[in-house]
Amino acid sequence: MSKSKKHLRDCPALARPITSAECGAGRGSTHACPADCPFFPFTPDNYDLHGEIESRVIQKTYQRATRTMTPAERDRQLRALDEQEGDDILVNHARFAWLYHWERDAGGLSFGERWLADPACGLSNDERVLLTGMNRSRPVVFEVHRILDEQTTEGVDLLDGQTLRIVDRSTASSVARYSTLLFWCYPMPHYERSSGGGLFIPEVQEVAPETVVREIIRHLGGPSDPVAERAWLAQNFALTCKALAAVKSARWQDTMQAIDARYSKTDYRVLKSARLAALLEKHPDLEPESVSDDEAVEGFAEGYVWLEHPPKEKAGQLALPLPTDPKVALGETVLGRVLLGRDRVRIEAMSAARHQDLRARFERLTPGCVEFLGERSDDLAAQTLDRQMTGFDPALVPPRLRENPQRIHFASQRVLPVEDSAEATLLATFQRQYATFLDEPTPWLNHSTPRAAAQDPALRPRLVSLMKTHICGCDTHRRTEGLDLDLNPLLAELGLHELISEPPPLGIADGDEFEEEDLDDDDDVPGALTALGTGLDPQPSIPALSARDMDRRIEAMQRDFPTHDAAEAALQTSFPGLLEFALEATRTALNDTDCTFLKLLILRAGHLFRPDIGPPSVLNHERIARGFVFEFATVSALLGKENPRHDAMERWLADGPQPVVLQDLAGVLIETTGKLRRKQRPSDQATLVILAFAKALVAELSRIRE
Repeated sequence: MSKSKKHLRDCPALARPITSAECGAGRGSTHACPADCPFFPFTPDNYDLHGEIESRVIQKTYQRATRTMTPAERDRQLRALDEQEGDDILVNHARFAWLYHWERDAGGLSFGERWLADPACGLSNDERVLLTGMNRSRPVVFEVHRILDEQTTEGVDLLDGQTLRIVDRSTASSVARYSTLLFWCYPMPHYERSSGGGLFIPEVQEVAPETVVREIIRHLGGPSDPVAERAWLAQNFALTCKALAAVKSARWQDTMQAIDARYSKTDYRVLKSARLAALLEKHPDLEPESVSDDEAVEGFAEGYVWLEHPPKEKAGQLALPLPTDPKVALGETVLGRVLLGRDRVRIEAMSAARHQDLRARFERLTPGCVEFLGERSDDLAAQTLDRQMTGFDPALVPPRLRENPQRIHFASQRVLPVEDSAEATLLATFQRQYATFLDEPTPWLNHSTPRAAAQDPALRPRLVSLMKTHICGCDTHRRTEGLDLDLNPLLAELGLHELISEPPPLGIADGDEFEEEDLDDDDDVPGALTALGTGLDPQPSIPALSARDMDRRIEAMQRDFPTHDAAEAALQTSFPGLLEFALEATRTALNDTDCTFLKLLILRAGHLFRPDIGPPSVLNHERIARGFVFEFATVSALLGKENPRHDAMERWLADGPQPVVLQDLAGVLIETTGKLRRKQRPSDQATLVILAFAKALVAELSRIRE
């Protein structure tokens, strides 16, 4: 066999052998490569290769932009990053997607289209094929119908009904069937690729998800034409995301304000202790319950739970997260509790209505045995709003989307454990309720049962909408809690075969810190954003620290600052405003617990580079912010597209001016959080945020002249 024939490959597109050079020069452009061709980089099986080419195009995009953009265009590009003000990756990606792939010049061409038209574009054939797809990036409202595997989801774009087959691992690992997201995607020959993360559309009673988006577009002054509305959405994506967040906050506020969640306690003086104890012990609705340590300190020795025993078919119920009042029973409904001490007895309930009922029953039961002392009521819903409600602009919320807030009936249930497992108990409860679900009337179906609604043409669309909500909820339980809930048999019994598909895999067990499935919606990296900041900032003036340098500096830090407060005070003196800036820059991504770990790394990094003498050092916060966005995008891309993930993480930590410092900080974070229970640790997304900020900070600290 000749040497040349050894380099031939069978081309299914041309139905003949071709050379690798001919293949590389024409695949996807002049050759219509099929989805099973092993040499075509844009197939589901070549997922990682697609990611590598995308990374190259991202880098070349920014490099070309710096050469070819006018000063005004370059200024807009930098402003797009500077205007982030804590916005997430999704919003920032949209700004650059508009800048590079949507905004047109006087000749009607985008930046990416002008690039492709340039004979000296500097792109390989594969890069041209990818850029052709990226130039068709568009925002979509994606309703998930099927989760086919660990990287593939199918559904429809609700804006135009187009079927989408999204090949993206982060999307497939984070969604449930019939969840609806707003995100950007671009077409490739055999699938679409999502990019920049996704935003879940908030549920609004009797309003379809696509209508929610369109109501916002109209409310904000956008067009009603379907073609024009997508262009408007592309240009105003950040504002739309802000409005969607405002809708979610407004509806949550309205829901909380409507909840009867007044935790009420009434105390009585005990007049006849023996008779009172006998009455409580013999009452059929009272069952003994242990008191807490705090209650024992207050002088209560015995506790009872007061159960409601209505007809069996209406036993205690808990509202599901639906736009109406259909319910699923968790167990016997608790009216309230009774706490008995030597001289005092207390009754307490978790809503004003239940407390009123409980007080009436208790006083009917105990005439002459007790004397009223006092009463206290705390509005838990109002307290929750005060603690958790973030500011939003009501002007961004269309009035229609504040109608019919969700009604939650606040009630307590006593659930008997199953096999000493909370998961098994919850699973058994849901299975028990769904066994009777088909024949229970629900207001969402005009008080018809699901079984009857399935036979009524007028009610069937509402039943389909209702069941989508149930499927999405069950899938979420599967993914987040590992509950093996599968509604397919129930759907088959209702004749809703169009909703039946394989449920997603069960939830992820505890494992490595950077499991791919644990990443949040923002794993995919925004196109040109990942290249920003490279090659523009001043070079470090402090050489890379060695392991010996690190040991010396850590020893000095521990000697000079034996307490956390002393270390923090010294840091504030050396780098005034650094901690405040860090917390503000990450406030939308980290909760209060996460911030303690961020501060830990900032203190350690700051003291490793803190000048021993001299005035306070002025850090460039803007440069840190740019670096933070860049590093978070970069590490998200590596972990989403490369395996093994541990190696990708190691490469990212080593790629910078101070690799030893970064590895030390990552080790401190993992060692500290590894001692905690899973629920107390930062999420994988928060871990990446903390490390990305730390890496950007270390790069800035490396510029301090010693």
